[in-house]
Amino acid sequence: MNKTVRLLRRCLVATLLASAAYVASTEVHAASTQELQHIQKRDTVVHRKLAPEVSEMRSRMMSSALPVDIRQQGRHLCVTSQGNQLLPVYRTNGTLYTAFRISKGTNWLSGLPKGAYYINNRRFTIN
Repeated sequence: MNKTVRLLRRCLVATLLASAAYVASTEVHAASTQELQHIQKRDTVVHRKLAPEVSEMRSRMMSSALPVDIRQQGRHLCVTSQGNQLLPVYRTNGTLYTAFRISKGTNWLSGLPKGAYYINNRRFTIN
């Protein structure tokens, strides 16, 4: 008899948990579709909330993992790094353009088309 009671309790708890999870997920889905508009770009997501107190939130651009020193000489960038890493390059609208694989020491980056870019949260203009 104890096994039957335990089995009935487990079934009742599982049913209650499943119904509570379903109700919670439908409430969250309804709230998210009514209050948020998602506009996805390549690597950024802009959330525009319809409430007046919050107008817009943007995700943050990534920077390099280790400290780097970046100098511009004409159309070329001289990047000095303390270790091997990826250096993300963003366009001015916040989308990821490319990620350069740089090694420890001095690296010369060239081949970027004319325009403005953000590298390590600093703006660089290639003429």
